[in-house]
Amino acid sequence: MSVTFRIGYVERLRAILTLGVLALTIGSVGNAQAQADSPSDPPSPTKPASALTPDNTVEQLFTDFLYYARLGRFTAADASARALLTHPDLNPVELVEIADRDRKSVETLLILIRSSSISESATRVMEVLQRGEYMRRQDQERITKHIEDLGGTPQQEAFAIRGLIDGGEYAVPPLVAALHDPGKKVLWPRIINALPRLQKDAVGPMVQALSTKDNAIRQNLIHALGEIGYSQAIPYLRRVEGDASSTPETKAAADTAVQRIESLTGRSFPGASDALFFQFAERYYNEDDAVRADPRLDNANVWYWDAGARALKPVAVPRKIFGPVMSMRCAEETLQLKNDHADAIALWLAADIRREARLGMNVESGDPNEKGESDATRPAVFPRALYFTQSAGPRYAHLVLARAVKDNDASVALGAIEALRVTAGEATLIGPEDVKQPLTQSLRFPDTVVRVRAALALGAALPKSSFADSQLVMPVLSTALSLTGRDQYLIVDRDGDNANRIAGALRAGGGEAIADTDFFRALDRVRGEFQRLSGVFVSTDIAEPNVTEALARMRGEFRFAKAPVVVLTKPAQDVFAEELAHRDEYVERVDAAVDEAALRAALDRVRTRTGQTPLTPDTASSIALQTAETLRRIAVDGRTVYNVSEAAPALIGALSASDERLQTAAASVLALIPAPAAQRAVAHVALDANNTLSLRVAAFGSLAESARNNGNMLEESQINALVKIAREESDLVIRTSSSQALGAVNLATNKASEIIRGYYGG
Repeated sequence: MSVTFRIGYVERLRAILTLGVLALTIGSVGNAQAQADSPSDPPSPTKPASALTPDNTVEQLFTDFLYYARLGRFTAADASARALLTHPDLNPVELVEIADRDRKSVETLLILIRSSSISESATRVMEVLQRGEYMRRQDQERITKHIEDLGGTPQQEAFAIRGLIDGGEYAVPPLVAALHDPGKKVLWPRIINALPRLQKDAVGPMVQALSTKDNAIRQNLIHALGEIGYSQAIPYLRRVEGDASSTPETKAAADTAVQRIESLTGRSFPGASDALFFQFAERYYNEDDAVRADPRLDNANVWYWDAGARALKPVAVPRKIFGPVMSMRCAEETLQLKNDHADAIALWLAADIRREARLGMNVESGDPNEKGESDATRPAVFPRALYFTQSAGPRYAHLVLARAVKDNDASVALGAIEALRVTAGEATLIGPEDVKQPLTQSLRFPDTVVRVRAALALGAALPKSSFADSQLVMPVLSTALSLTGRDQYLIVDRDGDNANRIAGALRAGGGEAIADTDFFRALDRVRGEFQRLSGVFVSTDIAEPNVTEALARMRGEFRFAKAPVVVLTKPAQDVFAEELAHRDEYVERVDAAVDEAALRAALDRVRTRTGQTPLTPDTASSIALQTAETLRRIAVDGRTVYNVSEAAPALIGALSASDERLQTAAASVLALIPAPAAQRAVAHVALDANNTLSLRVAAFGSLAESARNNGNMLEESQINALVKIAREESDLVIRTSSSQALGAVNLATNKASEIIRGYYGG
């Protein structure tokens, strides 16, 4: 099992503050690498330097690692750490027990991770410790022994309770099972005494165990929940109060527990259980700190009550979907209690879309055969998120989109817009009602693809009267025609050589890059040259504006509000860069001198953390084609609020695309635009002998359509070339296609006679 380690802000701050206190034990880090690792450095009078041998134990290596690190002898410390990590007898649980004997071990590791040259090794050791702690908590044999020891001496009981507290959520199932087991009756008083001593993470399984039919056990669990004092239990306790199967004593216990939690938290929780469940559904969806899964672990448990077995069952899910899954679950509880709760329906739909996106699935697809990462909380046959959203109808899709716009959540927005596209007509898509505004607001969404999808949906509706921001539809669709799927990067660094180095590396990887030493100048170039910003690399030492002001300026402009940023950290600015990254989840930091792989890894961390999906060339091509098709529908209709002529420059640009399908589609739209530039651009494609046969044939067809609709607007040179091809071209397919265009141009001169006479046999 892999454990992802990311130091929390409080831990980082504590480590930084502790650094000064521990400096006496760690030694002078500034000159340690240069001096302490010197061969002439005398060994410690209290502990001789031990050579690494195959006989070194795990405990010896861990002790040596900490010892040399505290002296600042990082080369020796790193060697011990690497030997430890590859030791054949390394057991994560045993390493935790070894580390427990050194009260400063974790603090030392945090400092090494944060402020030393052996950060990588220290991080890997910390990951082993975290994995060991996780494994120790799950050890059912250990937990079972602790439960048995509850019946021992007071000292044994105290030690057992401490062990059960350490077991956390994993201690609850065997404790509840013991309460259901008459054979454990002698332990019941001790178990009842231990339950309230458990802590926050025990609440998840404990509230599910309230589904037991045994009211005596329910009352003991209710009392324990009240003493633990965690507000997550409130909606479940309120539901017990309203449950017809609850005895008066059980209801009274639940009310007392609620009052106890309110007293301990200093907050009141008014409202019926359905409203309270909805509030927690919101909190899980927003991933509030109080309810989110442990960020240090890859997986989190969703607990269920098995009524038949009278037992608790955990289902492990990837941590990244714990919030959405629990939000769906609480929304379901809301709907069980109040089936017409519209906001709960919309929240469930949004959470399901977010869940799919985080599992790596295409939220715009309803394909039941597409598979992402596994989610064991769903049955084997479970419809796609799009199925639910489109089945719910436009009203709920609008509500989902409103949430996505508020949160700037691109994945949820795309799922909602797709549902609207396939289910909503003009009357249900556009209008003055508040519920319909999120779609037009999406035209200003930070994510380019969301803006385009919204514009496509609004364009396909063919509205006949203006609406809020209707003037943005054509500019957004024009942008879509030039999407390539190539990443576009901005690099700003006062060190121009470093900026150019990074830009060169990113270009070598297939991206486009703008590099500059001046932030405002660079951003102006991005506005004019880029369709979308895939990533920003900015150094901590830029000035006028400084990096904080630069980030604020970017976040204030909707196009760049959610652009992933990698802060290039310059010497002595580590803490500052870390604070920037902590304040903004769209920011990561790396040393300014790292290579391309590290730069991309940092960018990927932001994208993964914030649920951003890179725009692939295939997706970009598909969007551009859909855009051209939508523009043609608008032009054919001719009565919409949109003016397709505004997109003519972009359509002309699309004639030079590498995708012949897009070139053909763009020409077909230009054929309906009454502008000389449009007709002449189509003619240029048709007349160019370097183009493929199929493209030229299609372009001649579009030229003929343009001439029929708008008359002849060609330049004289183009007319002459057209006549020559129609009269002399050896390829009869091209000659026939060009003759169609020539006839539609309807020249005043007698070109027909010239062509016929060219075949005169005498």
